[in-house]
Amino acid sequence: MRGDIWDVEFDPAQPGEVAKTRPAVIVSNDGANRAAVRASAGGVIVVVPITSNTANVLSFQTRLPADDATGLSKDSKTQPEQLRAVHIRRLVRRRGSLDAEQQAALDAALLHHLAL
Repeated sequence: MRGDIWDVEFDPAQPGEVAKTRPAVIVSNDGANRAAVRASAGGVIVVVPITSNTANVLSFQTRLPADDATGLSKDSKTQPEQLRAVHIRRLVRRRGSLDAEQQAALDAALLHHLAL
């Protein structure tokens, strides 16, 4: 699951938060992801939203290509600044996944954004 790209329902959202159904990368560890799936009422996983607005890519964001592997229809970027815990019921459909290089870049971007 970690590194998978899913469409996630982010509504309802507050001003400034990511909204609507959009792709996101699962970044929580697979042990937590499995526990969230197994929980009788479901549980939460952590995701990084993705946007196709690539006019400005900041140092803590990463580019993702539109291709069969990612399942994205437009070149996009990750938004680590919008890191969210979401209930697994918000997962709509799986699109694809990151390759090892893309996952490493996102991991580095998260470390940078969170100053870890």
